[in-house]
Amino acid sequence: MFEPSSKDWTGKTGDSGASPLRVLLAEDTPINAEMMRAMASHLKIDMDVAANGLETIAMIEAARDAGNPYSLLLLDVMMPILDGVETAKRLRQSGYNETELPIVAVTAATSLDEVRSYRAAGMQAFLEKPVALDDLRAALKAWGHSTRSPKQRVSKASLEALQQQFEERNLQTLDRIDAALEQERFDEEIVMEIRNLLHQIAGTATTFGNPGLGDDARTHENALMAAFFANDDVRSALEDAGKSLRERI
Repeated sequence: MFEPSSKDWTGKTGDSGASPLRVLLAEDTPINAEMMRAMASHLKIDMDVAANGLETIAMIEAARDAGNPYSLLLLDVMMPILDGVETAKRLRQSGYNETELPIVAVTAATSLDEVRSYRAAGMQAFLEKPVALDDLRAALKAWGHSTRSPKQRVSKASLEALQQQFEERNLQTLDRIDAALEQERFDEEIVMEIRNLLHQIAGTATTFGNPGLGDDARTHENALMAAFFANDDVRSALEDAGKSLRERI
């Protein structure tokens, strides 16, 4: 849901005469990114995608240098390499103010303290995951662009294709876990690959109606990394993850 907490927190209001938005979405999970781009397409919004915070900053700087700056950043809070909060801080410290580049957090973490941290980092509002089309429309309208009527919806074919990608990703994760166990490969490369797959499931499962799977994936992602960095029993962490995912998929 689009959740402005106050007039200052929301920022500027809609203006039917404003230029169409050029939006950058920072999102590390491909399925989530495709879902957002499908919704943006129906709202006639130009949306590019960055996969992490460093790429986000680079794309914003390149766009401004080229004279075609982004007018809104939709920023996933939990990303690899550089997370959303740190990305927002760096952008603000670099001189991108909220008038030039409003930032809207995209997150499932919406406790009061978490929302305060987004605001402190320089963000103007947040969208709660999984993002609905009407909530995305409301957020975009708040930054000055009139979108289509609420009757427009993402096509059934697009949703079915994304659902298939999600299911294939789940099976791929199980295959990689099984292969690591069979080969007794617990090195950094395979552990980080499986960690990234679990992270993507955690970020998309609720969107596809399986929040329990998302919670389990996040739990096992954290357990796997804790075991790896503590030189503990990575095999057991992978076995637990595989068993849990099979029960949910």
